[in-house]
Amino acid sequence: MRQSGMTLIELLIVLLLLSTVSAIGWNSLRRFRDAAALQEAANAVTRVLNLGRAAAISRRETIGLRAGTGELLLVAGDSAVIARLGIGPGAEVPVDSVRVRPATIRFNSRGHAGAGSIYLWRRGVTVRLVCNFLGRVRREVLSGP
Repeated sequence: MRQSGMTLIELLIVLLLLSTVSAIGWNSLRRFRDAAALQEAANAVTRVLNLGRAAAISRRETIGLRAGTGELLLVAGDSAVIARLGIGPGAEVPVDSVRVRPATIRFNSRGHAGAGSIYLWRRGVTVRLVCNFLGRVRREVLSGP
């Protein structure tokens, strides 16, 4: 009489195949999640830049965007903080590091900006947001996995 079922070798081969497929899938999922987080961070910083431009026009004064400790600050001419955007793994901008070049990007009362860039880093991927003199923002991916 023949018994139905699988041998131990067959079960081990199936487990090996499943673990290999899941490891490949997990790595792809992590890269996709990191790319989505960096995309959302770039969108959040772009929204703050657009808010700064709109605030400069409506208040008819110079508004600046600069990096603080663990946050991006939108600051009016009288040093009043208009908006804060948290930076870090558990914040609104989930990136490893942010750099603003020059140190402050300023919008004048007509909405024009001093040209500058904001660099966002997350796990080996760099995104650069370029603000031109008209206050418009362009996104560039500089490096990736």
